[in-house]
Amino acid sequence: MASLRLPGAGLALLSLLLLLGALGSDHWLVASSRLVSSHSGLWKVCVNLGCWTFASVPGYIVSTRVFMVLALVAGFLSFFAVSASFFCAHLGSVSLTLVSAAGSFSAGLCAMIAMAVYTGEFAEALNATQGQVSFGWSFGLGWAAFPLFLITGVVLLRPLRSS
Repeated sequence: MASLRLPGAGLALLSLLLLLGALGSDHWLVASSRLVSSHSGLWKVCVNLGCWTFASVPGYIVSTRVFMVLALVAGFLSFFAVSASFFCAHLGSVSLTLVSAAGSFSAGLCAMIAMAVYTGEFAEALNATQGQVSFGWSFGLGWAAFPLFLITGVVLLRPLRSS
């Protein structure tokens, strides 16, 4: 049933773009006061007009990076497998739609772990700052990618279950 592969491909692409946006941007945390405005991501921190890459990072940033990159790889696998399934339904005896669904579920799981680690580390600290520091839009993109990858996996598995 090819009717759900097209929405599955669209969802896989959207999930992948959200994940790329979250991973590549530096607005995971945003801090503002009257004198200083700063934002930081997984790779660099910006204060007022200057930006610097992290020289050394704590373990939770490393694990967040690793799981986000794993999610990105699994997301690419999902998107390319569902795209290839329009031209060739199987690779040997394996359904490309099944490979895509597995990639989507794997990407969603990795993104969830990454976001949970990052959230768990900063949520308590953000409560203590009383509104001066908050999660940014990049952080929101990361959380949005997680359920979207899971929805993509469900959409791609649906035709397989009915056949």
